[in-house]
Amino acid sequence: MKNLEVKGARQHNLRNISVTIPRDKLTVITGVSGSGKSTLAFDTIYAEGQRRYVESLSAYARQFLGQMRKPDVDSIDGLSPSIAIEQKTTSKNPRSTVGTVTEIYDYLRLLFSRIGVPYCPKHHVRIEARSPAQIADAVMKDFSGMVTVLAPVVRKKKGTYEQLFRDLNADGFTRVRVDGEIYRTDDEIKLGRYIMHNIDIVIDRCDASDRSRINEALEKALEHAEDGLVYVSSGGDTKDAVYSAKMACPVCGMSFEELQPRMFSFNSPFGACPTCNGLGFQMIFDPDLIIPDKSLSISEGAVATYKNYFDGFRVQYLKGVGDYLGFTLMTPIEELTREQYNGLMYGTGDAQIHFKQSSRNAEFAYHGTWEGLLPQVARLHSESKSDYRKAELEKFMRILPCPTCHGKRLKESVLAVKIAGKSIADVTDMSIDDALSFFDSLKLTEKEGEIARLILREIHSRLTFLQEVGLGYLTLSRSAGSLSGGEAQRIRLATQIGSNLMGVLYILDEPSIGLHQRDNQKLIATLKHLRDLGNTVIVVEHDEETIRAADYVIDIGPGAGIYGGKITAAGTPQEIAEAKDSLTGKYLSGEYEIPVPASRRSSDSYLTISGCTENNLKNVTAKIPLGTLTVVTGVSGSGKSTLIYDTLYQALRQKLHQSKETPGAFKSLSFDGKLENVIVIDQSPIGRTPRSNPATYTKVFDDIRKIFAETKEAKIRGYGPGRV
Repeated sequence: MKNLEVKGARQHNLRNISVTIPRDKLTVITGVSGSGKSTLAFDTIYAEGQRRYVESLSAYARQFLGQMRKPDVDSIDGLSPSIAIEQKTTSKNPRSTVGTVTEIYDYLRLLFSRIGVPYCPKHHVRIEARSPAQIADAVMKDFSGMVTVLAPVVRKKKGTYEQLFRDLNADGFTRVRVDGEIYRTDDEIKLGRYIMHNIDIVIDRCDASDRSRINEALEKALEHAEDGLVYVSSGGDTKDAVYSAKMACPVCGMSFEELQPRMFSFNSPFGACPTCNGLGFQMIFDPDLIIPDKSLSISEGAVATYKNYFDGFRVQYLKGVGDYLGFTLMTPIEELTREQYNGLMYGTGDAQIHFKQSSRNAEFAYHGTWEGLLPQVARLHSESKSDYRKAELEKFMRILPCPTCHGKRLKESVLAVKIAGKSIADVTDMSIDDALSFFDSLKLTEKEGEIARLILREIHSRLTFLQEVGLGYLTLSRSAGSLSGGEAQRIRLATQIGSNLMGVLYILDEPSIGLHQRDNQKLIATLKHLRDLGNTVIVVEHDEETIRAADYVIDIGPGAGIYGGKITAAGTPQEIAEAKDSLTGKYLSGEYEIPVPASRRSSDSYLTISGCTENNLKNVTAKIPLGTLTVVTGVSGSGKSTLIYDTLYQALRQKLHQSKETPGAFKSLSFDGKLENVIVIDQSPIGRTPRSNPATYTKVFDDIRKIFAETKEAKIRGYGPGRV
């Protein structure tokens, strides 16, 4: 069939409409908000296409995908397998980034593991391979007395490994170390199938000074070990020394594993920063929240963590700390010296402090150490088993960049692997435009070029697709949860172009949202490219440029809700502009227009925020008139959201509502008018549960329940508002 035929659509507010949509064309469905555009595109056409595709699968596959309801429509003919690209943020997972969502990061991991050059993170020298003789020299230098040489054969992998133990026994190995415990290979070793295990062959136990025996043991270990690693243990609770026959620093002897893709993943324990577990940030107790008002003294309640349970015991305890450090409980915190403040907050080490305690019947003194306010609340938080207690203490915590990896998410040794002087984190921190330039100018040896040729081609093509949809300003390390609905759609759109599918029905929901007019033509060109591959593209859109660029336009209206649900016009953009009953057509023809105001409102009061330097802001000062409608505009990625959402909004929340969220970097905030509240209205969904609806969200339903609870019948039955 040349067309997609929809007959008798009655889903939601659609009024038994029938419509013909040309296949392999770019079709725009437009109309006023609430007229039924999304109902026709997503709840009818897409839902039926998805339902039919799922029904074509086996019963086994269907149980995992779920069954979609059949929309209220008489028939849909000429339907292709459909893909919906809706206005939803890609992922709320803090581990998801633009790089992981587009799979570019997977190719970067592969690239760095194949041609990356490791450097020592301490001495910044290139890592070289070690021979068994060099490892023997290091063992003799690092150890004295008896040592055990082990060969790791299984590292953090699941399985029972029964056959492995039999094979090792047949090869003459009598002992193995399994998850830290020594076993004989002829014993019956039972391992959990779905638990990660570490298995090491015990090669030999000998004196570290016996050069010939150490050499022999190391050579044998390297024959059987995974990734050219050898473990040497002196026993007890000390950690194994790890030596690599492949990579080690010639200055400090620090050993490195053979580079593998999993080492560059912040979602894997092999690559993730051990402090933040690959998140790039931590919930950390903030000194400014523990002592928020430094003009107060301890006796006046300066220590916020003590306010709810400040008693004589704590007074005496902190008095002892003050006596040792040289201040009193009446001294304002801001008057403490740096040494006194640091001692109060971070402790006094092993110094013995004289404390006095008194009760109703006795008074006694003792000596002890002071751990500090910060370590104290951290200890209480970790030791507490009460969710309420933990929640109370978490009020004094802030989300801050990880102090170990500084937001890079990866281990120090992984970040020391470079290509052209750049680590994988350096590349992901580049904008997509800059990353393209970096790879275009990358100079490799003939061998490296042959290894990386196919990987670089995939990376380049995916970066190019993202650039073509107007997302060149994004960085690959940008959190997927921070993307706007329009950005998330365009990322998925770029991914679909890269898949090169044909004969697919794509349905998009206002992809131009958040896109500057400068980049609009890029988006339209991308939609046309998707069409030219041999696909049918249906776009729900209000944007004039997109409507005029469409092959076919369907206008739904004339109003919203019960006043909509009808096809007011259908045809080319020119035919829509000439249609008398089409509200969209009247605007396209110029008959209707949005008038420019003859005068603008002015204000004598201003909100001023100065010295904004967060992200790409260059010491920006913004002076915003109060009591007016102010628009902040600029090309995508210019810093609008950083200035308003990340800096101004968070700073106002902190000033007006004592929010614990850290705003973007700025110098000062002031306003000379009345300002009592700050509210952000964004594209986040308002409903948290399937039970949410406009009545519950606006609290209207609370009043409705109260009215019903006041009826005579409700009172007779004893029904309160909670029963309705």
